[in-house]
Amino acid sequence: MSKSPIVEAIEASVIEVLSTYTGQSPSPEKTFIRHERESLGDVSAILGLTGKGFTGTFVVTFEKNSLFGVVESLFGHRPEEINDEVRDAAGEMANMICGAFRRRFEQNGISLQSSTPAIVSGENHTLEILCKSQRLVMPFSFNGSKIFIEFCLDKK
Repeated sequence: MSKSPIVEAIEASVIEVLSTYTGQSPSPEKTFIRHERESLGDVSAILGLTGKGFTGTFVVTFEKNSLFGVVESLFGHRPEEINDEVRDAAGEMANMICGAFRRRFEQNGISLQSSTPAIVSGENHTLEILCKSQRLVMPFSFNGSKIFIEFCLDKK
């Protein structure tokens, strides 16, 4: 069974950005759909999306150890706690992944703009998602931990 263009674009974008900046390639896992507002990890970067006739949300959620691995690859030291540097790294990674996704998605004829990421952290934090539709969730295994991409798009 072939993957949807959205799934392919998100997978390729996550692998491209993380491989480029960390030298390690994340492994995509089985996608699923969800409505729940509780986060799936410890730090989330939430980006609003807008386009002609569409609004949506692109969320990158990191389990703590996956994000600590990213920070270690970028800055050469492993954080001991979630701090401003860790949250900033989450935002930068999300910005780059979302940007790579938007470039790929544009090949399907839909151009999307994104907001600056809003960063939310803490165990079981709540995600304020503006989509009325269900969210596609794509988990990735990375550094023995997980990164989750959540994506939804509503027609205006």
